[in-house]
Amino acid sequence: MEKRRILMTPGPTEISERVIRAMVRPSIYHIDPEFNLGVLEETFELLKRIFQTRNEVVAVPGSGRVALEASIVSAIDEGDKVLCVEAGAFGPWMTEMVRRVGGIAVPFQVEWGKPIDLSKLEEVISKGDFKALTIVHNETSTGAMYPIDKIGEIAKKYDLLYFVDTVSSLGGVDVRTDEWNIDFNMTASHKCLGAPIGLSIISISNKGWAKMENRKKPAASFSFDLLKWKKWWIPKERGGEVVFGWRRQPITMPVHLVYALKEAASIIIEEGLEKRFNRHKVASIALREAIRAIGLKIVADEDVASYTVTGIFMPNGLSESQVRRYMLENYGVMLAGGLGQLSGKIIRIGHMAMTASPEYIIPTIAALEDALSRTRYKFRRGVGLEKAEEMFEKLKN
Repeated sequence: MEKRRILMTPGPTEISERVIRAMVRPSIYHIDPEFNLGVLEETFELLKRIFQTRNEVVAVPGSGRVALEASIVSAIDEGDKVLCVEAGAFGPWMTEMVRRVGGIAVPFQVEWGKPIDLSKLEEVISKGDFKALTIVHNETSTGAMYPIDKIGEIAKKYDLLYFVDTVSSLGGVDVRTDEWNIDFNMTASHKCLGAPIGLSIISISNKGWAKMENRKKPAASFSFDLLKWKKWWIPKERGGEVVFGWRRQPITMPVHLVYALKEAASIIIEEGLEKRFNRHKVASIALREAIRAIGLKIVADEDVASYTVTGIFMPNGLSESQVRRYMLENYGVMLAGGLGQLSGKIIRIGHMAMTASPEYIIPTIAALEDALSRTRYKFRRGVGLEKAEEMFEKLKN
């Protein structure tokens, strides 16, 4: 029998038995009212609480990048000038997406793992005649998390459409969609939400809907035109049109994945948002302190360190792939390697949903210490475990 793998990657993450069991049921017609309104609508209502929004929440089949692309293809017109913050491997994705729909994408470069110069960002915006701003909240390529609340204030000041990728943060980090002026909050099911891969999820503001309704021409994508959700699905009393006379999904929902997402969202609400956010924060601090005790360097500066993923530099001469392979083969613990300019230089540990806890962090540190002890890297074995346990005890409620 194949050894069970523990996913300490930056997504997908571990899935609870409750979520798995939610999918173990016969198939159901996706437009059956029992599913359409009894499951899908209820799932969206639960998600609104996690998004902290009064805006409509919709979903389309696909991974996180589909949420980004559906939002951009639906709202960005040819010729729209968009400032795209690039602070890691994933920011440039939105730059490319904007260009592919005919928008004028202007990259705003941030050194990987470093804070954003907000005054410089505002200076560029003030001189640029931009229509929109895009940013990745939590860069899994570096383990850096950015102040989307403060950036949202700038976006509001200059009346920009604000696109935020929360793929690796929503459900594990406090993201206040409405309060922070986020027009398109774009995420996915398989990271902090703790559900399987396969659903991209977007909350859309009134400003976002208005931009889609006033396009010069229809969105280039038939399947991922988000405006159809307003025309076909959202009830009239909430500003929708329901043009067919009954609420219809614009794209077929994968019913079993929706059941899983509903259960995952229920688990989050049951835990409580504040408690869940604090659990992720504590896990991240304990892990970083353990890594420093071992003598390794964190990729992200401490003031932008992520609560859901940590990037760790490997010492010169030490193969990150060998470390990861040893941990997988001997402990079943799967980590991720570096991307882009950090490829071959770092390991990345995800601490999301279930894995943001001592039950997962402590065994991961033990496995990492054993892997490092097999190399020529010098440290006192057990020091990382001691520090992690100390921090969990110190920071527990």
